[in-house]
Amino acid sequence: MMFYHIRCITLLICSCLTLNVFAAQSEYRLLTELQAVTAQKNAAEKVDQYLARWASTTLPGLAVAVVKDGELVYSKGVGLANLEYGIPITPDTVFEVASISKQFTAFSILLLADEGKLSIDDEVTKYLPELSDLGHKITLRHLLHHTSGLRQQGVMLELAGWQSDDIATQAQALKLLSMQKNLNFTPGEMFEYSNSGYFLLAEIVSRVSGQSFAEFTQNRIFKPLGMTNSAFPANYRAVIKNKAYSYRRTTNGFAKSVLLSDMVGSTGLTTTVKDLAKWAVNFEQPKVGNLAVIQQMKTPNVFNNGETINYAFGQVIDKHRGIEAMGHGGTIAGYRTFLLRMPSEKLSVVVLANMPYLNPLNIAYDIADFYLSALPQKRLSTSALSTETLASYTGDFELLGGLIYSINQDGTQLYLQIMGGAKQPLTHLADNEFSFGDEGRKLRFGAVNTKNVEKITLVEGIYGGQTLVGERVAIPSINAESVNLTEFTGRYYSQELDTTYELVLEDNQLKAKNLRSEVYLTPFDTNTFSGNTGFFLRAKFIRNNVSQVAALEVSGTLINKLKFEKVN
Repeated sequence: MMFYHIRCITLLICSCLTLNVFAAQSEYRLLTELQAVTAQKNAAEKVDQYLARWASTTLPGLAVAVVKDGELVYSKGVGLANLEYGIPITPDTVFEVASISKQFTAFSILLLADEGKLSIDDEVTKYLPELSDLGHKITLRHLLHHTSGLRQQGVMLELAGWQSDDIATQAQALKLLSMQKNLNFTPGEMFEYSNSGYFLLAEIVSRVSGQSFAEFTQNRIFKPLGMTNSAFPANYRAVIKNKAYSYRRTTNGFAKSVLLSDMVGSTGLTTTVKDLAKWAVNFEQPKVGNLAVIQQMKTPNVFNNGETINYAFGQVIDKHRGIEAMGHGGTIAGYRTFLLRMPSEKLSVVVLANMPYLNPLNIAYDIADFYLSALPQKRLSTSALSTETLASYTGDFELLGGLIYSINQDGTQLYLQIMGGAKQPLTHLADNEFSFGDEGRKLRFGAVNTKNVEKITLVEGIYGGQTLVGERVAIPSINAESVNLTEFTGRYYSQELDTTYELVLEDNQLKAKNLRSEVYLTPFDTNTFSGNTGFFLRAKFIRNNVSQVAALEVSGTLINKLKFEKVN
C-alpha cells in the first residue's frame, strides 16, 4: 500500500515538473513570437519613415513589399501611378519589371528540363535552326548565364537605325540574330550581359511546349502561385488594369516614356509587388517546381576555365553583411525595379518604381537592413581620400575587349570618360568605391601596384552587382589635327545589320550618318575613333595590304567588332 502511495506521489511530482517545463517552453515561445512581432513592427515603422521622402501627390513613385518567414509582412505604395489623373500607387499597382523577367524565363526552361523535354546543355540550334553557324557550340546553359558571346539585339537595332520609340518585335529580333556572322567572344570564356540570350530562351520554351511563352508562364507559374496580376502580355497594346505609367524627366517636369515593345523572355513581365512576394515565397515553400529545380535556380555557373561565376539563372549572387543575397533588377523606359532575396534569413524585398532617377537596388538593401538589425554591420571608411590616393586611380583602363574608361582628376574630384566622351563625376561612397550615373553603377579601384592602381571593377548596380574587370593600358598620344579625316569618308555596309552608314566630313568633323542616326567621331589613335553614343562607342578602321581603308569595326555597349565593309 505504501509503495502505491509513493508511486502516486512520484507520478504527481513528475506531472508537475512536466507541466512546469511545458509552461516554461510555452512562455519562451510566446516571448520569442512577441519579440518577432515587435521587431517587425519596428522595422515597418522605419520603412514608413524611409519611404516618406517619395510620398508625393504630384510625382511618380514606387511600391514596396517585404516577405519574412514565408509571410507578406509589409506592402505599401507612395507617389503616383498616373500623373494626369492623380492615381496613387498601391501594392496592387502593376509595373513593367524589365529584367526581373529573366528568372521566370530561366525557371520555365528548368521546368521543361525536369520533365525531360530538353537539356540545358543542348545546342541552341537544335531548337532554333534558323540561327547561323557562328563557329562555336552555343548551349542553353550559355544563354542562361550570359556566357554565349551573342551580341545585344537591342543595341544592334539601334545601330541599324531603330529609335527608342520605335516598335520592337520578337520577329525582328530573331531575324536580326539569325543574320549574325560573329560573336563578341568564345562561348563560356567570359560573362557579358545579353538580352539576346533570354529572348531566345523564351522562343525555345514556346517551341518545346507548343504554347506561347505567355501561355506557358500563365499556366505553369502564375496561376498555380495565385499571381493573378502577372502576365507576359501578347503585345504592347494590351489593356492592363491598374498599370502604372512610365515617365522621364524633362526640363520643366515629366513626360511619358512610351514603351513600344513586344519582346518577352529578357523583359516583358507585368506584375505587382504582392505577386512578386508570392514568387519569392515559392523558393522557400515550393508549390511550382520541385526541390531539384529550386536548388538549380541558385547554382552558379562556371566558365570554361573552371572559375565560378556569380550569376545563376537570372539572379546575381552577392554578399550583404556577411550573408548570401540573390537579386536582380531591371530598367526599361521610366521603370526601375529590383527583387532581393536573402534565403538564410527568409527575407525578400521587392521594389518597383516608375520614377526614372530612382535606384531600386539601394532601396531594397536599405529596407532589408531594417529587418536585419540584429546582424553585425561592416563599417566602411567614408573619410575623404588624399589627392595622392586619387592620383593613383587616374589613367586608362580597357573593358570588354576595347572600350576605354579614362579616369581624370581635378583637385579632389575624379571624373570618368568612356572612349573620350563626356565627363561624368565620380561620387566617393566608401573605401575605394565610387558611384556614377543614376542607375547604381559603381567603380572599385584595385590595390596600388607601385604608384598606380592596375585594375578597376565596374559593378552594374541595378542588375544586381555583376562585375566587369578592366586592366590599365597605355594609350598612345595623338595629335588630332594631324589625322587625315578625308581618307575615312565613304559608304560602309554591314551584312549582319543590312545597314549602310555614310561617313562624311562636315566643318572638319567626321560623322557617321544613316537615314535616322548621326554619330560624331573623334580621333582616339591612328585608326580608331570614339563615338558619342552607346551603340557606336568605338570605330576601328581596317586597312588593306596597300594601307587603304577597307572596312570599319564598330563596338558599343555589349556589341564588339561588328564589321562594315567600305563599298565606295
